[in-house]
Amino acid sequence: MFIHFDLPCDSNMQAKLHRTFRRKIEEWKEQGLVDRVVLTYHYQIPPTPSDSLYVCLDIPVVEELVESQIEVSQETSRQIPSEITRYFNNICQENHIKYTTRNYKAEIERNKRNSMEMGTAYYNDAPVEQIVQFASIGTKIAMEILDHLEKDQDIWSQDSELSDFIFARLGHELGSDYKWIDWALHFVCNPLRIQEGAIMLEHLGNPVLTTIKKDLTWCVKG
Repeated sequence: MFIHFDLPCDSNMQAKLHRTFRRKIEEWKEQGLVDRVVLTYHYQIPPTPSDSLYVCLDIPVVEELVESQIEVSQETSRQIPSEITRYFNNICQENHIKYTTRNYKAEIERNKRNSMEMGTAYYNDAPVEQIVQFASIGTKIAMEILDHLEKDQDIWSQDSELSDFIFARLGHELGSDYKWIDWALHFVCNPLRIQEGAIMLEHLGNPVLTTIKKDLTWCVKG
């Protein structure tokens, strides 16, 4: 089941926690505790009370709910591996954050219904399973990029090389004619804290790589 852990905090704290959770998620995946992941920033400038880091984990041992209940029941919470729950509790206690847990897919269903009522298309009318698919794949590619840059900041010398890598990975994972490829790109760019259009602007120099590297350096020092 996909559990959405919502961590309300400002952009600086989100950046620090993003790096912390990215590393921990790698361990959880190796241990088989977590399958797919959606890890995204949500903040405004200036800050708003709704700013929060989304840590959405597909946890295989937690049974999928049949009903579209957004709130996670105590029975479901007890199925979450203690390693995961303990880590969230410790991180949030250290940083004075009170997190909540929700049913990620049920949230998407609700958002789709709300968008339809307002006459707009939610993620271009993508089905829930497709939204989860392209969101998790976009996150996975972003995490790969951040891991590569942490190990070798010179792995890409030009923004165009990074752009080629991103679209090659998206094509490999989803196919070159995937209907929601633009939204998958959004979930690559969000964890990198860059705009989707930025990776097309190679003629401006290398602002994307410079921005990502600076962000990584700041997170390590911060």
